[in-house]
Amino acid sequence: MGAGPHDRRLGLQRRLLAAIAIAAAAAVVEILGSWLSGSLALLSDAAHVGTDAFALGLSLWALRVSGRPHTPAMSFGYHRMEVLAALANGGLLVAIAGYLAVQAYGRYMDPPPIQGGVMFSVGLAGLLANVTMLALLRGWAKRNINARGAFLHVYGDTLGSVGVVGAAAAIQFTNLLRLDVVVAAFIVSLILLSAARLLRDAVRIVLEATPAELRPQEIAKAILAVPGVRGAHDLHVWTVTSGLYALTGHILASGDVTVHDASHLVERVQAMLRDRFGIAHATLQVDSLQHEMIPAADLARKP
Repeated sequence: MGAGPHDRRLGLQRRLLAAIAIAAAAAVVEILGSWLSGSLALLSDAAHVGTDAFALGLSLWALRVSGRPHTPAMSFGYHRMEVLAALANGGLLVAIAGYLAVQAYGRYMDPPPIQGGVMFSVGLAGLLANVTMLALLRGWAKRNINARGAFLHVYGDTLGSVGVVGAAAAIQFTNLLRLDVVVAAFIVSLILLSAARLLRDAVRIVLEATPAELRPQEIAKAILAVPGVRGAHDLHVWTVTSGLYALTGHILASGDVTVHDASHLVERVQAMLRDRFGIAHATLQVDSLQHEMIPAADLARKP
């Protein structure tokens, strides 16, 4: 038997806690390594992995808050807290990238001495930490926007750590100090790319755009294929939070359909939407085809 929603949520929380501990420890080590080696690339990687720890903590907080029960005042609960956390993560990434870009410009004009051996050792430790975090979060990144945001943080930082290790080895053997700045600029570009993707996904949810993985035309065709449905219109599909889709719309039925039959028709459509498209919350109104209804004037006539 598969794990229930509560168990899956608890499993994600535990993985996030482990990733937070790893990210925080890696950030401290890389900050110390940057101070000892004089490497801006290592400091950039430390800043990135430090924001990883903060972003993971924010994601964990949002995940717990979003699990609060629904209330009359909050009919959808607190699911959108995850989206707000994703927006905050994206804004934080942009701010960090801006700071590092300014530092990189100053270093490029006047590169300081760098201890390549220290930079290499600390960068390798950071790379191992990031690979471990990727393994923890990979499976959840496809199902949860906050896990995806955290995964993107760590993925970008992993690429940055690869750059740090490569630059450290090159500096050790060639003394090309500007390689440190080049790698720092590369990390900044990775940070900005991660921020752009995360902000795009979060903004789409806030604007209640149709989920990218769902096609309204296919949904409409599937509804029309349900026996008893004669038409469908005014369909709206949106994301409440990651993995939770909602739909509203009108379906047309024959004029002689009773209230009882209409209720069963709605249930069949809702079951299809849930099983085929993962739409857990569907609100449908049944309309009768006007040309099949008996006009009121005819009902008033005597036999």
